[in-house]
Order: sequence, then C-alpha cells, then structure tokens
Amino acid sequence: MVRLREATFRWTLRLLDLVVVLAVFPATVWLRERLGELWTFDLFTSANVLQEVNLGNQAFLTRLVVPAWVGAMHFSGTYELKRRIRSDVLLLRLARAGLLAVGLLLASVFVLHPSASVSRSVVGLYAINVTFALWWARLLAQRAAFGYGRGTVNILVVGGAIEAEGLVDRLARNPDWGLRIIGAVVPDGENPSQLGGVPVLGKLSGLPEVLHRHNIGQVFMTGRAWDTNQLRFVANTCEEVGVTFSMDANFLNLSISDAQVQSFEDWTVLSFSTTPADADALLFKRLVDVVGAALALIVSAPVMGLVALLIKLDDGGPVFYSQVRGGLYGRPFWMHKFRSMSVDADKRTAEVAALNETGGPTFKAARDPRITRVGRWIRKTSLDEFPQFWNVLTGDMSLVGPRPPIPSEVARYERWQMRRLSMRPGITCIWQVSGRSNIDFDTWMKLDLMYIDQWSLFLDFKLLLRTLPAVLSARGAR
Repeated sequence: MVRLREATFRWTLRLLDLVVVLAVFPATVWLRERLGELWTFDLFTSANVLQEVNLGNQAFLTRLVVPAWVGAMHFSGTYELKRRIRSDVLLLRLARAGLLAVGLLLASVFVLHPSASVSRSVVGLYAINVTFALWWARLLAQRAAFGYGRGTVNILVVGGAIEAEGLVDRLARNPDWGLRIIGAVVPDGENPSQLGGVPVLGKLSGLPEVLHRHNIGQVFMTGRAWDTNQLRFVANTCEEVGVTFSMDANFLNLSISDAQVQSFEDWTVLSFSTTPADADALLFKRLVDVVGAALALIVSAPVMGLVALLIKLDDGGPVFYSQVRGGLYGRPFWMHKFRSMSVDADKRTAEVAALNETGGPTFKAARDPRITRVGRWIRKTSLDEFPQFWNVLTGDMSLVGPRPPIPSEVARYERWQMRRLSMRPGITCIWQVSGRSNIDFDTWMKLDLMYIDQWSLFLDFKLLLRTLPAVLSARGAR
C-alpha cells in the first residue's frame, strides 16, 4: 500500500500543479498591469515605456504555460518525489524546473506564434510567481499527505543491534514518510530489549509468530552479516503471509531508480512484494470503488429504506449489525450489514457450532436457527450486504477483494492462508461468483490467493459483471 499512496500523491501533485499554473497566470497579468501604472521605463532597454499589457493581448500564453510548466516539472523529476522533502530542496528543484519551463515557453511562442507580442516582464514575473506558488502548494500537499500520522504503515525491522539502530533512527527521524516502526526482530544470539527506542518483539527464528501476532505491513531487513539461508527464511516468511519484504541494499551500491527500490535519505532498500505492483492501476481501482460505492448507495437508498423498515417490523431489534473484521494486513475495522439474525445470535454461537458446513475456522449453515424471517430473504438476495458500500466509500473495503474475516478466524489461519490479508477486502471476489457457501474453506482460501496473484483491472471488471447473475440466482447464498 506504500506504492498506492505514492501514486495517489504523484497524481494529486499533477492536478494541483495544473490548478496553480492556470490560476497564477491571470493574477500575474493583473499585477503587471498595476506595475505598468507605476513603472515608466522598460526594465530591459531603459528607454521605451513598458508596453500595454492585459489579459486580452496575452491570452494566447494561457495555452502554452500549462504544457510548458507541467512538462518541465515532469522532465525535471519533480513528480518522482515519493516522500516529503525539505522545503529548501523542494524550492531549488522547482526553480530548476521553472528555468526549463521558460525556455520551453519561449520556444513554443517562436514556433506557434512568431508574430505575437510577448511581454518579457509578464514571462519573468510569472516564472517567479508560479515557482513560489507551486512551492507553497507542494508544502501544503505534503503536510496533508504525510502529516499528522495519516496513512501510516506498520513496520518491523529485522537486524542486529548496530545495523538495525541505524535504520530505526533514520525512519524515526522522518515520521512524514508515513511509516510507523512497531518493533524489531534480532538474531537468535542477541538479547536486547529495545533497539533505537522501539521494543524487540522476538528473535529471527520466531519471525512467523511475530508476523502472525502483529498487523505488519512491511518488513525491513538490514545488515550485511546474514547468510543465504537466513535471507531466504525471512523472504519466504514474508512471501507466505503476503507482507512486503524490504532488504538493505547499500552493499550493492545501487544508483538506478526502480519501482522496487526505496530510498530514505542515504539508506536504500530493495522491496519484494507478492501484491499487485501497478500503483496507477491500484489508484484507478480506488477511484472506481469511491464512484461505484457512492452511486450504489444513492441508487439503492429506497430499497435499503424498505429493508430497514421490514427488519424493524419483524422483531423490533436493531436494523444494522456491525462486527469487527480484519482488513488490510489484519487491521480491525467495523463492517456493517443489515441484521439478518436474532438479536442474541452472538451469544448462541456455541449451540449451533455443530451445524457448520464449511470446515475450517469459518461458520456457514444452511439451516441456522438464528436467522430471522426477513434475514433469510435478504441473505438470499444479498441485500444484507448493501451497507458495506459505506465501508467501501470510507476505504476499509473495496468493491472486489477477498472477504473480510473475523479476527477469531484469522487467529486460526494456517500460515499460507495469511496472505489473503495482503489485499484490501472486498464485497465480491472469485469465491462469491463460484458457488459461495457451496465451496469448502481451503478452496475458498486458494481462490482468494488466485485473485491476488492474477489481479488486474480487467479481472475486477469481469468479477463485477459476474456478480450480478450470481446474486440474482442466489446460488450458494446462506
């Protein structure tokens, strides 16, 4: 999810820059008009009075400043800033991009409008204004994206005392990177209680248990004394449960830029992830989630109102049932559904345990006595799932993805099943269109892993199209 946040930030910067570049131009022309009333001599020749400037005779430049500045900033690499950087460094990079943009703008005028009268003072004043405007806008965007602890990812550091403390110190000194170190794992022969101010959660041999107990999003392995077996053990453990694995790569002296390489000041790590790596596609998936969920809530509002009324008339109990579920990497969130069971259903779990038909830690029963009359109907039609569009809108779920499990179920997962938590849970997935409750638990888990391994926007689109007939046929619904 670090890559998704980086892609979101890059595209946000592009849109923000577009707005700033367009907004600053008329403001600059207005300022230049006021300057013309005060300045009596041309700044460049010291002889001729400044030419008359207004938005009308400089309007043709509005078609050129956007591609010139956005193009210059792209070629200057300002959109490759994945993390928050110092304000002085940011201003220097934007100034360099501004110089390139002025050159591109003047070249465009010469080629496209050779007879046009261009105010040199407008161009120069605009370059200064837009550089500082972009600088302030970027600072605000960085604070919004990385400030106040938003969008943090839980980090586990693996390494010896000396090497690990160095990485922990770098990460801790830069909280705006959106990474929160929750602990460290040390080699089996070491016994520190803390590393760089963070607790030691276990030894290297106990890494699988540490990943099982904590909601880890990424593992950083640092140091140069690891043998091949130890490296392979950590990489395989992370791969098995779907956690991103990052390895200290300083010994390689890498200098190339790659999507799998992340740099924190002068500290470079290689990242290996089993989750989808196309950040732009993941961003588009999130946009589809937001738009689709919003439309679904609006269109289905009358039906949802009717369902709520029927539930209330049936037994007078609460309309909604909210339950803690495991989200991305097992992070808990409240999932909402229309209540389809009796109010005391949770207290009666033990008495119906023998009716379970799926095997594994999940519970599904065709003749569950806790289901109400209205509940049986809304389950058959999947209307009980409609409130989950709100979970999609808030970002806890996606339209398509593995179903969010109950934390008590996750505690009973086998290690290979943990990897299904490495992607945002969804309302529908391969399991839902392949028989739902008619499929045993192990097959369900394998289908979810197949979705993660084969994910694409086209697969999501295909599953959404297949979900409608699956819902209408009520096949496997319980």
